[in-house]
Amino acid sequence: MARYILRRILITIPTILCVTILVFSLLYITPGDPAEMILGSSATEEELASYREFLGVDRPYLVQLGDYLYRLFIKFDLGDSWLYASRITDEIKNRLPITFAISMYSILIAVATGIPMGVYAAVKQNGAFDKFVLVTTSVLHAVPNYVFAMIFIMVFSLQLNWFPAYGIGSLKHYVLPCMCIFISNFGSMARSMRTSMLEVIRSDYVMAARAQGFSRNVVYFLHALPNAMIPIVTQLGGRFAGALGGTLILETIFSIPGMGLYVQGAISKRDVPVILGNVVFMSIWFCLIMLLVDILYAALDPRIKAQYIAQSAGKRRKRS
Repeated sequence: MARYILRRILITIPTILCVTILVFSLLYITPGDPAEMILGSSATEEELASYREFLGVDRPYLVQLGDYLYRLFIKFDLGDSWLYASRITDEIKNRLPITFAISMYSILIAVATGIPMGVYAAVKQNGAFDKFVLVTTSVLHAVPNYVFAMIFIMVFSLQLNWFPAYGIGSLKHYVLPCMCIFISNFGSMARSMRTSMLEVIRSDYVMAARAQGFSRNVVYFLHALPNAMIPIVTQLGGRFAGALGGTLILETIFSIPGMGLYVQGAISKRDVPVILGNVVFMSIWFCLIMLLVDILYAALDPRIKAQYIAQSAGKRRKRS
C-alpha cells in the first residue's frame, strides 16, 4: 500500500509541472499586449516599452518561463497581480474560504442525500420511488445550474424577497448559490449511485449470498454497497477536485467575491500572473484530491491490494 501511495505522489509532481508549463505557454502565445491593456490606448510607445520592461514581458520565452518556475517551485511565490499590484497569495487566502464554503457544503449535502436515494431506488427498482428518482434526476441533470440561478433570483429574491440576490454577508447570501450547486450535483450523484448499485445487485456473488439465506439488508448494505461505491468514489473525487473552479458562472451571477470571479476578471484583463497563480493552485488542489481518491479507491478495491501484495511477495522470493 505504501508503494502504491508513493507511486501516486511521484506521478503528481510532474503533472503539476506540465500543467504550469502548458498554461504559461498558452498565455505567452495568446495575442494581446498586457501593457496596452493596463495603461490604455492613450499611452505612448515609450510608456508602453517601459511598462513591458517593468512587467518582464519583453524578455525571451525561455527566460520568462525559467524565472516563473524558479519563483513558483523554489521560492513558493505566486507573484503579484499586474492590474491591482496585490499579492496573489493574499487574494487567494481572502477569496478561497468563500468559494470553498459554497462548493463543499453544497456537494456534501448532495452526497448525503443523493447516495441514499440512489441506493433505495436501486433496491426498489421499477417502483414508484424509483420512477420518481429517474424523472427528477433527469430534469435536474439536464438543466444547467445558471438557469436555476436566474429562476431562484426571480422567485426567491425579486418576488418573495426571502434571500439576497447578490453579494456575501450573512448566511442568507449563501442559500441561493448553494442550492444551485446542490441541484447540479444531486441529480448526477443519485442517478450514478442507482446505476452502480443495480449492476452490483445483479452480480453472481450477490445472488449466491441471497441463496445462502442472508437477509436482504445484509446482502445489500454489507456486500453490495461497498463494491457499488467504488466507481462513485472516482466521481466524487472529480466533483470535489473541480469544486473551486466550478463556481465561476455562479459567482458572476450572484456577484460573489470568490475564486471564480477573481479568475474571470484576470482573464478579461489578461492579468497573466493571476491566471497562472490560480491555475497552479487549482491544479495542486486537483492532484491532492485525486491522490486521496486513489488511496480510498485502493482501500475499497481488494484487487489493488492483492496486486501489490503479490508484487511484494514475488520480489521477496527473488531475493531469497
